[in-house]
Amino acid sequence: MTGTDHQTAEIVLPSGNINETVSFFSDELGFQLESIFPADDPDEAIMVGFGLRIRFINNDTIHPGTISITGENSKNLRAPNGTVIQFHESNDSYSLPEGNQSIQYSKLKDGQWKIGRAGMEYRDLIPDRYGGRFIASHLRIPKAGPVPDYVHFHKIRFQMIYCFKGWAKLVYEDQGDPFIFQAGDCVLQPPEIRHRVLENSDGFEVVEISSPASHMTCTDPELDLPTREINPDRDYNGQNFVHHIAKKAEWRPWRYLGFEERDFGFSSATNGLAQALVVRSLGNNQSISGTQSGEFHFIFLLNGELTISVNQNKIFSLIPGDSITIPTKTHFTMKEFPWESEFLEIFFPNYI
Repeated sequence: MTGTDHQTAEIVLPSGNINETVSFFSDELGFQLESIFPADDPDEAIMVGFGLRIRFINNDTIHPGTISITGENSKNLRAPNGTVIQFHESNDSYSLPEGNQSIQYSKLKDGQWKIGRAGMEYRDLIPDRYGGRFIASHLRIPKAGPVPDYVHFHKIRFQMIYCFKGWAKLVYEDQGDPFIFQAGDCVLQPPEIRHRVLENSDGFEVVEISSPASHMTCTDPELDLPTREINPDRDYNGQNFVHHIAKKAEWRPWRYLGFEERDFGFSSATNGLAQALVVRSLGNNQSISGTQSGEFHFIFLLNGELTISVNQNKIFSLIPGDSITIPTKTHFTMKEFPWESEFLEIFFPNYI
């Protein structure tokens, strides 16, 4: 027998005094009575509410359980049959912690990988999560094939994915047919856009940046992707979808001489919240200095090498796969950045 053979699913709880229990669930919680029997001396009832179907039966050996309901009650309740009713705040949006900033230096050779959603392997690039304000992950799927993913979305402030190695086939709500996302490409996933990873190559790796660090991932089983409607300019909670294709990108001078950049276009797509780009050395090997003044500054070395000194006394040497965050009001110097070395830079210019 498969899941599609079943018609209904319900929770079974003890009835206790069935009249008192039915009255409590109806009057106090708003459940609807669907059936009760036998009529002359009832010992079984079915009630529905909040997406639940509950069968109460006269059996004291059944644990009364706990039901969690979104609501504003300051304290829990206990039903006549012993069931505990817990109330919690809605998860309709995210909570952005005040956070804190610190130097977070992550080396690929020292990283610990763990299994996350849909069988993907995760390496944490910001262990302290900036006090919960940001998370950066290096993700990989070693073997090629279909991905056991599903249509889902994230309740977030910001999320981007940069393809470091290999390729994957992705599909997004209102963005047309599935496409190949390959090394050097980047996507901005605006808040709550529905999407799915369909398949990947051997050695597929990405860098993912999200804010806040803790956020809800929700499924949408009713939506089929791709959608019939195509709307590339759609506004998703104040942001637009971006698919930056490396092979079509134009290189332009960076803010420092001797380097060039390809900008992903995130600033306009996020109304100035974030900037993301790849920086490449032109080979003059000069040092550059600056002071970080924004909310978030993250660097991930893609190829070559890079040395960064912070506050003139801490020196960090990066090779491909290494990363570092530079806190606000921190002076830094980049040097030993030979020709065609490249790094991924994510920058939030303002502190909200």
